[in-house]
Formats: sequence, structure tokens, C-alpha cells
Amino acid sequence: MGSNEDIMISVKPGVKGGTFMVRGAAVLTNVPANITVTPVNDGSVFVGANATSSSSRHVFNLGTLQEHRLVCLFRFKIWWMIPCFGTSGGDIPAETQMLLLEVENKFYVLILPVLDGQFRTSLQGTPDNELEFCIESGDPDVQTTKIKEPVFVNSGNNPFNLIRNSIKILEKHKGTFKHINNKQKPEHIDWFGWNTWDAFYCNVDPEGIKDGLEKYVYIWHAMAGYWGGVLPESEVMKKYNPKIQPVVQSPGNLTHVVCSTLDNIQEKGIGLIDPSKIRDFYNDFHSYQASCGVDGVKVDVQGVLELLGAGYGGRVSLTRQYLGALEDSVTETFKSNNLICSMSLNTDFLYSTKKAAAARATEDFMPNEPTFQTLHVAAAAFNSLLIGEIIVPDWDMFYSDHITAEFHGAARALSGSAVYVSDKPGSHDFDIIKKLVLPDGSILRARYAGRPTRDCLFNDPVTDGKSLLKIWNLNKLSGVIGVFNCQRAGIWPPIKGSIYMPAPGSGTPISGIVSAGDVDALEEVAGENWRGHCAVYACLSGSLKTMSKDAKFQVALEHLKCEVFTVSPIRAFSEDLRFAPIGLLDMYNSGGAVEAMDSENKSSECKIKVRIRGCGRFGAYSNKKPKCCSMNEKDEEFIYNPIDGLVTVKVEGEYSSREMVFFY
Repeated sequence: MGSNEDIMISVKPGVKGGTFMVRGAAVLTNVPANITVTPVNDGSVFVGANATSSSSRHVFNLGTLQEHRLVCLFRFKIWWMIPCFGTSGGDIPAETQMLLLEVENKFYVLILPVLDGQFRTSLQGTPDNELEFCIESGDPDVQTTKIKEPVFVNSGNNPFNLIRNSIKILEKHKGTFKHINNKQKPEHIDWFGWNTWDAFYCNVDPEGIKDGLEKYVYIWHAMAGYWGGVLPESEVMKKYNPKIQPVVQSPGNLTHVVCSTLDNIQEKGIGLIDPSKIRDFYNDFHSYQASCGVDGVKVDVQGVLELLGAGYGGRVSLTRQYLGALEDSVTETFKSNNLICSMSLNTDFLYSTKKAAAARATEDFMPNEPTFQTLHVAAAAFNSLLIGEIIVPDWDMFYSDHITAEFHGAARALSGSAVYVSDKPGSHDFDIIKKLVLPDGSILRARYAGRPTRDCLFNDPVTDGKSLLKIWNLNKLSGVIGVFNCQRAGIWPPIKGSIYMPAPGSGTPISGIVSAGDVDALEEVAGENWRGHCAVYACLSGSLKTMSKDAKFQVALEHLKCEVFTVSPIRAFSEDLRFAPIGLLDMYNSGGAVEAMDSENKSSECKIKVRIRGCGRFGAYSNKKPKCCSMNEKDEEFIYNPIDGLVTVKVEGEYSSREMVFFY
């Protein structure tokens, strides 16, 4: 997002008289004497602890958490993460991987459990409102008594800048992972995709694997080869020295949903390749795939490594050996960073990835689980607060021919992720797909990870019965806000087979407030000739209104309904000319079609040049009717509505980038 940094006060967080203070406010009281604080920079610190005895797993009390609105991201299942909301320590579940506090309605405090050497940290609360951190190696032989840098604490006035800046500080200080800005993006993320499992269960001619496909083909495999690893007795596998490794669950995982996919490997173990040979395995495996025409891989079941660290230096060490080998093999074999990571939402992965730039943001889209649909979108948006600074969050596939297709499709358009469906052949709703995908197969991908607006951060959009979920993102010249009614459709956490009985009156629409200012970094794309007003276009209703950035309007949505607003700053091109490009009006992310804008002013004439891509109905706001319009130096007809100022031009023919000029 923007380059502006929060201005930090000079006093760093620290413990005074048993109270952990941040910017003069008490965050924790009754802080034990064994807690240590180590300054980093810019007002941030590491919090650690000293133990009386050596162990591979410690749980330390940080003190009593004072009452503040909070949102945390925790793993409810070994593979996946969801948000949780509250005001006290007792509201913080085990396996929390991010904690954000709103302190005195003035500023935000971010608490991140990170990796410290061979140890991985998580947060958890107690019924007595104490905040604890758990640090563990996953190997009984890897023990410690002194933990110096397991928990990172920072504060700021803007929650999004705070998280981004903190990840950058950790990147520089730890050196074990990279921020998403410092990674090569995978080639597939700007293209529409279709996922099918058929290829795994039928004979495929390697020479014809791309037959009928235009862009990229990725193949699935698990981090350990397959779900249960590889077969140690196999003659082909013997050169990689595999052995059956027992599975050991962390106590934190056992407090939540224990995934049924672990049942077999819990009983029989996993055929684990020797970490010293895993690089050879990936190189051989991927080289064969590349020779068959494969362009990249989706690597699943990555979190299983945290269960297998005994005898290998622990979970963090094993993850880094496997992940480093995987990343190198992909970039060397496929000549690009064509890797999608999945089932990898533990911090072992997040704070160890130096190259992987795309990973699943949430649990699978499950079309036959009616209580999962709203949870999927909400979890992806909240998880993107953290993971969106490290990877491009993958919001997963969906069905275009499904009762929730519009809901999911609109969310994918805002996600900043790749867009793909897993429709059965012949079961497509092209009215949905055409709102996401251009004729050449590319998508109008927003610039960042879609995440909740600031006023939604501490409200549960799934179960509080009153809050709408708003997700914001940026394009090159505009912002976009998606508003979703996720209420009354399910409860956290998502559990297969759940039956949700909505309360009486659940069909009543839920109302919420929307503002152009919900796009948190709008100034970043507004330009110098912006005077604070915006054109706001509603994609699904087709309405256009103008307003100041801080003006508010009400939106009412029924169950599983949504609306998408393109927010385009209105630029002043002369004393009496105001103009704002909107984009392709029939796309969910209309503004993603606008690539650049310029102008020429000569005496009494003005030309506004807008570079766009794609085809369809292009729209812009203008406070006065243009004299004429041209595209690639050819005159074009246009329609001007003097009531709302909407200029509409039908863009046909080639869908490559082109220049549209409006004459005044």
C-alpha cells in the first residue's frame, strides 16, 4: 500500500511496575518478573521469557490483558486459520497467530508470535483473562530455558500500515522470510483458471496435456509426496532414504478440530524422505513434470511437517529444509515462481518462505456445505490481513453454477488473487464468469490482498447478527469496496455436516454504512488534482453517485447478497471540468480495467486520455458532456446522462490495451 509510515512516539513499549505499557496505555498488568523486553526499532519490541528448567515446550504467562476490542487469527484446525473476536484474554483461543488490539479508540497494538531459532510460538488466553505464549520445537532433543525473541509487539495509528510495517521489520530483523513485495509473482495469478481432478484419475498423454488449454497447467502433489508420504519399500524411492516417521500432535492443535485426514497417518505414520535427500526428490519429480508440459505445481498438505520434527531438529528446521528445497526446485525447473502452496497456514511456513508467493488463504470451497459459504469469504478476508503481507492469498476455486456463485464471484474479484472455478464440464454460468474474466482469459486483478475495512475489523460479520462485511482493495486509479451479508448462515468454526437453524426474522435485510473513505489508501491513487470528492459506482445495481470522501450512505442486503462499489477519485482538470474514470461497468472490479490517465489543456480545450484494457461498456463520470470521444484515434459514439454524469462508451473489437480520449 502507501509509502507513508505511521509516526511513532519515542517511548518504546515496556514493563513499568508490573504493567506492560504501550504509548502510555496499559495493555497487560500483573506481568511476571521472568518476562523480558528487547527493543527493535520504530517503537517495536520483542517480548521473551526465562524458564527455570530446560524443555522442548514452554507456556509462559505474559500478564492480564486489559479490556480492549480485539481480533485474532487462530488455527482451528492444523491446516487452516479463522478469525475470533472479543475484548479479553479469555476470548483468545490456543494457536492464535496474530492478535490486534484497539486501545482506547486511539491506536492499535499488534502482537505477533513468531519463530525464534528452532522454536515456533503461538498465543492463547486463559479464563482468568491472562495472555500466554507457547513456544515449542517439536523435537524432545531441542530444548531451551531462555527465549529472547518469540513475540513481536508494535503499535500504530493505521492498522493496515501497522501490520505491513511490522512484517517488513521482522523480514529485516529475522532474515528467514520475505515480504510479498520482494518476491516474484507466479505467472498464473493474472489469468482465469479451471480446476479439475479428472486428470489425476485418467490416463493422460504427456504429449497432449496442454491440448485445448491456452496458458498454464499446474499439477498437484503433497509436501511429502502424497498424503502419507512415500513408500519406503519402493525401489524407486530408496535413493531418497525414506522411513516411517511417527506423527506427534501439538497440544495446541488438540484443543480444536482434529482433522479426519490425520486419522490414517496418526495411526501408521508418514513415509518421510530424508531431509538431506528432499532436494533431489523435488528436482527429479518436477523435472519429469516439466518434460510432460507442466508449468507449475500446487503443493498441498504442507503443515504436516510440524508433526514430524522429532529427530530432525524440530518442526521449524524440518519445514525450512523442505520448503527451501521446494522453492528452489520450482524456480529452477519451471523457470518461474509457479508454485501454489496449500494447507500451509502455520507460522512455520509464513516466516520461512523466501520465494513462495501464492498460498491458500482459507479452507476449501465446499459447494455441498451450506453453512460454509459465508465463513469461507469472511475467513479469507480476515486471514489476508496477515498473510497478504507475505504471499498472494489464494481464495480458492468456486462453482460459477451455484446458488452462492455471485457472492463468491464478487469476493474473488476483490481478493487480489487468481480467479478459478471448479465447475463440472458443461455446468457453467457465463453471466458470472464474464464479470470476472476478459475474453483473452485475463482477469482484472486488484493490486493488493482484499481485507476488511477498518470499521469492520473488530465486528464478527458471521454471527453477531448485525454487521455487514466490507472488503476493500485498490486498482491503479481507483478503489473498490465489496459489501457482503455473511450473517445467519453458519457459525464458527466450519465443521462438515453442520446444520444451522437461523433465528426468527433471519430473512430481514441487514443495513450498514459505506463510505468512499472505506478504501483505506485511496490517496495513493487519487493524484494531485483530487479535491476530496469521488464517483461511486454500484456494479450490480448500476447506479452512480458522487460524494465527498467522508460522506456516508446506507446499504441494505438480504442473506447471501452483496454489492460491489468502484470508488474513483474525481479529478479537477480545469476550473469547471471534473472527471473520474470508472472502468468496465459490467465487471465486478470495474476499475481494474483502467491502466492510466493523462490530460492536455490548450486554451479553451481539454483532452482527457484514458488507457484501458478489455472490452464491453466503459463508463466514466463527467460533470459536463464531452464534445466527442475517440478510441485509438477513431471517433466513437457515446451516451451521456446529465442526471448522474455517467458517460458510457461501447468498447468492441480487440481487447488489448487501448487509449480512449474525451474532448472538452
